Amino acid sequence: MYFYISNDLNRIYFSVLDVSMIMLAFYIIYLYLMPYYFKQKNIWALVLSSILLIIVLSGVFSWLMLIFLHHNLVPIHFDFSWNYKDLQLNRFFIALVGVLGGCFVKLAIDRQEAGKRMDIMEKERSVAELKYLKAQLNPHFLFNSLNSLYSQMEIESGNPKGTLSSIADLMRYQLYECNVDFITVGKELAYLKNYFNLQSIRKDNCKTELIMDDKHNNLLIAPLLLIPFMENAFKYVSDSDEKKNFIRADIRFAGEKLIFNCVNTIDAPAINTFPNNDKGIGLANVRKRLDLIYKDRYLLQAGPTNEEYKVTLTLKLK
Repeated sequence: MYFYISNDLNRIYFSVLDVSMIMLAFYIIYLYLMPYYFKQKNIWALVLSSILLIIVLSGVFSWLMLIFLHHNLVPIHFDFSWNYKDLQLNRFFIALVGVLGGCFVKLAIDRQEAGKRMDIMEKERSVAELKYLKAQLNPHFLFNSLNSLYSQMEIESGNPKGTLSSIADLMRYQLYECNVDFITVGKELAYLKNYFNLQSIRKDNCKTELIMDDKHNNLLIAPLLLIPFMENAFKYVSDSDEKKNFIRADIRFAGEKLIFNCVNTIDAPAINTFPNNDKGIGLANVRKRLDLIYKDRYLLQAGPTNEEYKVTLTLKLK
């Protein structure tokens, strides 16, 4: 204002006019035209309505200024001469500032809110997917456990009552204790040990070995995270009479890191088909759980080598 208006009262007058015009243009765009555009997705309707808004506002405010000038309602003191065209152009560009400001602010705020909504939806999707993946484990485990019990009863060996009691303990853990986001490592390892011993009963032609480190210092882990690896080891272990069949699993800790290794022998024909076998709980589901819960805090390597299938998981726990 100091460049072309020397009178203090005139500066206040033009400031009020300009600011009110910008605010009016801004809020009409922000509250009405932009929401209509987001709803209808019609860019030409937005452009035409914005141009019409600018023309109407610039015309109304030019008319108001002419009334002030002609009737001398407010003393105007210019250091230069203005004609009506100059007045209209001046109002036009000031209205344009308000329109552009309303558009950009509305776009920015809506983009931010859309990002927040996407984050919420992603979290809800992750939780739902995680619940689905965990739910898949229960029937799979029950199927394997009942097979073990059936085999024990069929050959009339071992202690079926004790086996049934172990199955009940395992199911109790799944139903009542692991329905949380995280559980103590001690409880999870006890569950794994019970499961490993139970499944070893029906593997007469296979040597099984489980080593667990007890130095976990009350760390927390997502429940039922390691069990699919053991399930697959017992399911796909070789059953050849011409070689030694084995399943070896060990769990160690290095500070807050859990290091899980599981290796089992597999038959030679299964080496090429094993990665494509999608029966039961596969690695794809485990990777999804790891991605959802641990993201960049894990390293998983799994695959067949030399008639053995090896899984190594390094996990940074809480």
